[in-house]
Amino acid sequence: MAHYLITGASSGIGAALASHLAQLGHEVSGVARRNDRLRVLAAKYPQFHPYSADVTDAASIAAIVETATAHAGPIDVAILNAGIYQPQDSSQLDPAVYAHHMDVNYMGVVNTLAPVIRSMVARKAGHIAITSSVAGWRGLPKSAAYGPTKAALISLAESLYFDLTPKGIKIQVICPGFVDSEATAVNDFDMPHLISADQAANYILDGLKSSDFSIEFPKAFTRRMGLLRWLPDRLYFWLVGRQTGAL
Repeated sequence: MAHYLITGASSGIGAALASHLAQLGHEVSGVARRNDRLRVLAAKYPQFHPYSADVTDAASIAAIVETATAHAGPIDVAILNAGIYQPQDSSQLDPAVYAHHMDVNYMGVVNTLAPVIRSMVARKAGHIAITSSVAGWRGLPKSAAYGPTKAALISLAESLYFDLTPKGIKIQVICPGFVDSEATAVNDFDMPHLISADQAANYILDGLKSSDFSIEFPKAFTRRMGLLRWLPDRLYFWLVGRQTGAL
């Protein structure tokens, strides 16, 4: 059995992944701010170990990685999943909201990577999966604060691939479509091919076993979004604007 570290483990995809992995008998170290929710998971699964912290606090995350390693052994797989999403009306731009998204969604991953990578490099083994989003592929309405952080994570994962693959560390990036969660509950538009967090967890667990760099799902949606990435700008803006009512 392996030792998994999951950030953002108190709800949504993170909680679903933690539940599935614990049921399979793996050791799961779950990190999130909401300790009460982590305790609920710990009460259900003896293999789940709760750690309450904010991923924006680099020192706290480093201490948790050290404690988790001492308790359950070296981290075999790190799924860096913590994130926030707040739809934005860019005509009323608040820099603090954008900075907070970057602190949590991007720097939260970097803060966790630092201690995880040190250990994996020393062992010449490990597996890191970073949760991004199809929202990082091209700009989308109301995603001006969120989308750039996800685009940054894709670029980060690609760069890490070059640096860490030769050192025996497997790198993957996770790009979901719409997943039913607290984050997407705030959306006031139709979300095509919406899936549950449990479905997302199953897609991810299958993807982690594969040799694919990018884990993208559900395919019915990500294939369409993938095609949009290659459209000329004028056609892309017209088509997405028409479909979403943004233009």
